[in-house]
Amino acid sequence: MLANYDPSLSSEVADLIKWRFHVKHLKLGHHQTVIAINGGQHATPRKGRGMEFNEVRPYQMGDDLRHIDWKISARTQKTHTKLYSEEHERPVIFIVEQSPGLLFASKGQFKTVLALNACAQLGWAALNQGDRVGGCIVGGDRQIWFQPKRQTKPFNGLLQEGTRQQHNITRPGQTRPEAWDMALERVNNLAHPASRIILIGDLFSLNDKAWRHLSELARHCAVGGLHLTDPLEQQLPVAGLLNLFDGNGEVQLDARTKQSRDAYHRYYEQNWQSLKNKFRGINAGLTALSTHEASLNQLLKAGWLRK
Repeated sequence: MLANYDPSLSSEVADLIKWRFHVKHLKLGHHQTVIAINGGQHATPRKGRGMEFNEVRPYQMGDDLRHIDWKISARTQKTHTKLYSEEHERPVIFIVEQSPGLLFASKGQFKTVLALNACAQLGWAALNQGDRVGGCIVGGDRQIWFQPKRQTKPFNGLLQEGTRQQHNITRPGQTRPEAWDMALERVNNLAHPASRIILIGDLFSLNDKAWRHLSELARHCAVGGLHLTDPLEQQLPVAGLLNLFDGNGEVQLDARTKQSRDAYHRYYEQNWQSLKNKFRGINAGLTALSTHEASLNQLLKAGWLRK
């Protein structure tokens, strides 16, 4: 590791591996809980072949109402639910963006760094609880598929590939929509039924072809997304003319008037609302992660990780 290494600007494999020990007391949040907290009140079918009774515990938001234990609830005067463990494998597949479009942050950590940190935190929590973990990195010069396994080697490989592609990004730019097309088509062909698919990236660049693959996946897998954002993308500060570089050239934004700042804010909100509606339409959870806050705190708050 370089002496002048800044963890907010770039990721190193050694730091991503350390998350394994920081999240050893945490578990991956239930897909139903993520839907309940972030996706509205849509019913989320549990995807699986068979269930085996595990334990009874107090009801938590997102639990399946069909599994409420009415006898214990009546006796204790508090709602309890039965927990079941699924009889089959439940692979967790990450599709993580590392593209020039994520080389940005007005404060905190770059989106590229935020993406890999979130992946590491969720992935190690999944491995610690016995799930199979794998996936691929999108947005760079290649896509390598890491078959989900319980061993740490494939996930280490995924993290190493993520840092390799991240370090190859030399300047901000645009995300290639076809990168998501290719990844989702591949996952659609390779994913085990009842897998949990987690997309981490900007996600605004998902086009119609990518959404067709994602909708197909959502029929037999649990799908969730983490949208990476920065407060500067949501609201312009009170300032003059701002010159930004988007990878193709310089873009000038007028932040002098309230009218122009409000228009800028509405544009982001419209895109964000559209993305939420699309995820909600396929019964998928969606959470925004900000560059300004530690990813672990945000994942806990949104139910993606639990104690």
